[in-house]
Amino acid sequence: MNTGQMMITMAAMILLSTVILSVNKNALNTTSSMTENKYQILGVSLGTALIEEAFSKSFDAYTARDPITGDAEKADNLSDLTNYYSLGPSPSERKRRNFNDFDDYNGFVENTSNASMDSVYSETLKNEISAIFKVESDVYYVDPSTDSELKKVNYRTWHKRMDVFVTSKFLNEGKDTVKLSKIYSYFYY
Repeated sequence: MNTGQMMITMAAMILLSTVILSVNKNALNTTSSMTENKYQILGVSLGTALIEEAFSKSFDAYTARDPITGDAEKADNLSDLTNYYSLGPSPSERKRRNFNDFDDYNGFVENTSNASMDSVYSETLKNEISAIFKVESDVYYVDPSTDSELKKVNYRTWHKRMDVFVTSKFLNEGKDTVKLSKIYSYFYY
């Protein structure tokens, strides 16, 4: 093999090494992106599950069904509803399974690593998810007639907003937060 053939062989080896490195880099980037998307979807699923659970409850403690009789009160006046500074679970509703109305989720915080057995996450834990998420929620009154951005108001209205925040160190290394919001309005026919 002469010097010219050696130079061509060396150039081919360098070109081949560059192509292999480029393919490996792209494969790693794709895998990383797919993993991050998986965690984002999982975070959205956890948040959506909490919102759907809250929407399955009564609008307010006053309108909640009596567990014994099954009867529910009808709120005719705003003064029938829970005051804005009292939103959250009552002392008898310390566990999530005892929540009976929408605003019981105000101040709710749960971590998927220490979810209790009455939690929806316990089923997820059985499936051994590898990421740990922190799920928090806030519930407050909003007034769409005065504020198009639906910010928190300090008086009772027929509309409550729930914000759910899902964080994890697996969501862009802890820099991202999944935020979901939904408004629950009271209508009685």
